[in-house]
Amino acid sequence: MTDSTVGRMPAMKAVWMEQLRVVGLAIRREAALAGLVLALGSLAVIGTSRVPVVVALLNGETLNPVFSPGMLQWGFLTVLVALLFPLVVWKGEHRFGDTPLWSMPVRHQRHVLLRVAAGWVWLMAIVGGALVLATLTILVSGGTLGVEEGGLLVLDPVGASAGTPGAVEWVSWTTPWWKWARLFTSATAAYMLASTLLLGTARPELWAIGLFVTGAVMAAVANIWDIGWIQRTLDFVDWQIGGVSLFSQMVEIPNGWARQWTHVPTAKTWLASSAFWISLGLAGVLMASSRPRNQ
Repeated sequence: MTDSTVGRMPAMKAVWMEQLRVVGLAIRREAALAGLVLALGSLAVIGTSRVPVVVALLNGETLNPVFSPGMLQWGFLTVLVALLFPLVVWKGEHRFGDTPLWSMPVRHQRHVLLRVAAGWVWLMAIVGGALVLATLTILVSGGTLGVEEGGLLVLDPVGASAGTPGAVEWVSWTTPWWKWARLFTSATAAYMLASTLLLGTARPELWAIGLFVTGAVMAAVANIWDIGWIQRTLDFVDWQIGGVSLFSQMVEIPNGWARQWTHVPTAKTWLASSAFWISLGLAGVLMASSRPRNQ
């Protein structure tokens, strides 16, 4: 943006609508492909549960599909998509340098923030659409939506290993509402952090590889030397994508060693964790967006 364009900057609403349109066009092929895969998967699940011909081919055995947003595979898949999504949002754009993208009559930081926000809106729409499709698929196929879980809650690890009465307690619960919301908050945090890397560095792939290797080395070191704070940090990341290691540990019980619950996660835990990761991502995006673009 030059001084001659300051007086004729377009309205915020016009820029916002244009960013939504541009991002929608940028992701249309990938979104269409993902939608096709999900639709075929949905038809396959319904077919193996409801269509007599397909059931007959399976020797009369019908499947009983189960969908719970708290399962690790769904959290991992959602976060993976969110981490890769900024690459699609900024596809074909030069994030740095003297290019037409940064010569438009919009302040660079505003342009970046609106593009990131537009990408987030589309990402939330995709996650929501996938959840709706999965829910409808389970309902039509007669499967189970949500799961009932149960397990031992260790109140006293020492007493549990000795078989002391009251050292463990059996707890059970059904999939709470916040596990549905966690898919959206986890995707939001992952998208913001990935956007920070993409907008703040010229070679984000090298930074991503470096961070992954660093995390793997830290995990190995923590496991070998039993460094508590590193393990808890990695468990904190693991729980954000659906893992349970933050609230469980290997405990010696009379029958041997087993992973048991030490805490039961709650909505407050989810809110605190989501607030931390999303705030971290937003702070990163704000800092990355202030970097000069046409240099």
